[in-house]
Amino acid sequence: MKQEIVQIFAAFAGTFGFSAFLHLDKKKLFPVSLAGSFIWALFLFIKHKSGNEMVALFFASIIASVMAEIFARILKAPSTVFLISILVPLIPGGNLFYTMSHLVLGEGEAFKQYLRLVLWEASSIALGMMVVTSFVHLERQLWNYRIKNKSKR
Repeated sequence: MKQEIVQIFAAFAGTFGFSAFLHLDKKKLFPVSLAGSFIWALFLFIKHKSGNEMVALFFASIIASVMAEIFARILKAPSTVFLISILVPLIPGGNLFYTMSHLVLGEGEAFKQYLRLVLWEASSIALGMMVVTSFVHLERQLWNYRIKNKSKR
């Protein structure tokens, strides 16, 4: 439990640092950093309950995308700005490092194993983002369709 708490605080610090590096507005740094730490806590919880890291990444990225859309509406900025920062804790950095390390060292089998893992992790995150983005896009199209049809009456 102590390790998870440290990880959640590290997720907050990492999200804060990455957001500051991207020159995110100062009033948006704290909420985005809280969201990043929340997403990491959610990831840990789902991973613990399901026993599957890909499932945890998928659902955490769905919630991160929803949070980014909400922040975009409230804080009046593109959702991408928030989404990139919120997803920082989910990036499979360690596995990506090992993938490249095995490539450089010429260890083909280990490289393939880690590459497959990194691609699965990245795909889980991307699929979660796509679900929310598709839903938001569909909702906007339906909203515009309703507005057009009301004005024709």
